[in-house]
Amino acid sequence: MNKETSMENNETKEQASDIAKFEKTELLKLYRLLKLGRALDNRAPNYLKQAIGWSYHAPCAGHDAIQLAIGQIFDRETDHFFPYYRDLQATLSAGLTAEEIILNGISRATDKASGGRHMSNHFAKPEWNIHNVSSCTGNHTLHAAGIARAMKKYNKPGVSISSQGESSVSEGYCYEAINGADNEKLPVIFVFQDNGYGISVPKCDQTNNERVADNFIGFKNTTIIHCDGKDVFDSLAAMKRAKEIIQNGHGPVIVHADCVRMGSHSNSDKHELYRGEEERAAAIAQDPIKKFEAELLAVGALSDAEITKIEAEIKEEVIDAHKKAMSAPTPTEESIWDFVYAPEYECEKYPLGVHSQKGEEIKLITAINETLKAEFRHNPDTFIWGQDMANKDKGGIFNVSKGMQQEFGKERVFNAPIAEDFIMGTANGFSRLDKKIRVVFIGLFQPPQIKYIVLLICL
Repeated sequence: MNKETSMENNETKEQASDIAKFEKTELLKLYRLLKLGRALDNRAPNYLKQAIGWSYHAPCAGHDAIQLAIGQIFDRETDHFFPYYRDLQATLSAGLTAEEIILNGISRATDKASGGRHMSNHFAKPEWNIHNVSSCTGNHTLHAAGIARAMKKYNKPGVSISSQGESSVSEGYCYEAINGADNEKLPVIFVFQDNGYGISVPKCDQTNNERVADNFIGFKNTTIIHCDGKDVFDSLAAMKRAKEIIQNGHGPVIVHADCVRMGSHSNSDKHELYRGEEERAAAIAQDPIKKFEAELLAVGALSDAEITKIEAEIKEEVIDAHKKAMSAPTPTEESIWDFVYAPEYECEKYPLGVHSQKGEEIKLITAINETLKAEFRHNPDTFIWGQDMANKDKGGIFNVSKGMQQEFGKERVFNAPIAEDFIMGTANGFSRLDKKIRVVFIGLFQPPQIKYIVLLICL
C-alpha cells in the first residue's frame, strides 16, 4: 500500500466516524438544506436579468458548510442572529423558507426582513430574532455585542451571533465591537467567513496575518476557533463548541472559517478580471456540497436514487415558492415613511406638544441632569453610557451625569471605551432586546477649535 492510498483510507475512516454521529434522517436533512440553498443561490441572478428584482446578489457558493452550521446551532427562542449579505444558506438553515428568501430578493411587501424596503440579500426575520442589518459592511458586530450586553444584564439564556466576511474585519467598528465584547465577557460569537477576497482586494492587502482571527490573539477573554468552512462536520463541530464555551460562561468566541468563493463577489463584479482560470477552477473543485455528497455516498448514507428524488423535490419547491412570491404585492408608496422616525415620547403628565409651565431659570446642564434623574427613577430599564460618563465623584462631561452613578449604580450608568461607534452601536443592539428599554448615550467630539457633546436616546 502506497502513502497516498494510506492517507485516503485514513480520511475515509475519519469521514465515517463523523457521519456515524448522525442519524440518516439528520444527514439527509442537512444535504437537502444545502441543495435547496444552492438552487436558490443559482436562481437569484435570473430575477435581475428579467428585471424582476434581486438587484444585489452575493452568492454563498463555497461558504455553504459554515453557513449551514451557523443556522443549525441557532435557537430562535433564545439566540439572536445578525447575518451578512452573503448569508442566504445560513438564514435558510436557521429556518427561513424558500418563499421568504425570494420575497426578500424581489422586494415584495410580505418580505419578512423589511416589507420589501431594504436592499436584496439582506435576509432577516425579526420575529425569530434574525435581525435586519445595515448595509454598512460589518457594523452589525456592534449591534450583536449590544444585544449580548443586554442578554447578560437581564440574565437571558442563549448567544448572540454575528456573521461576516473576513475583509469587513478591517473596519474600525468591527475591532471596537470585539474589543468591547472581550472586555465585558459578552455572550457573542463572531463568525469570520474567510474566502480570501474583499471584492477584488486580496487578503494580503487587508492584513499581515494569513488568518484574520489571529489579529485578535492577544484578547484575554476571547476564544479563537479555526475550522474548515468548506467541511460540514468540521463547521458543525466548531459552531457547537463556540456555543458551549459561551454557555459555560467563558466570554466571546471568534470562529474563523476557511471558505472559498466559487464565483464573483456579487452580480456587479467580474472575477475573471483578477482571478486566473486555474484559480477559478480550483475554487469550484472545492465545492462544499460536492464534498459532503461524496462523503455520504462513500459510506452508504446517501444513494443516487435519493439524490435524484431530493433534487426533484427541491425543483418543485423552488418553482412553487417563485409562483407565490411573484403573486405577492409590492410595497405601497406610503410605506416609504414607515419606521423612519421613532414614535414621539408620550409624557404622562403633559400631552404631546403642550408645555406652559414656568419656574425658576436654571442652567441647561442642570436641566438635563435633573431630567435624566427623573426618567431613571421613573423607568428602571433606562441606561446611560458613553465617554467620560462617570468615574467616582466626577459627573461626566460638563457634569451632565453628576450624581447618577451614585444613585443608580454602575450597571445603569457607566463609562464606555473612547469609541463612538461602539457607544452608539451597542446602544442600538441593547435596546433591541425589549421595547421597554431606553438607552441614553453620550459621545465627546473634538473637531478643530470646537468641543461639544452629543446626547441621544436610543429607543
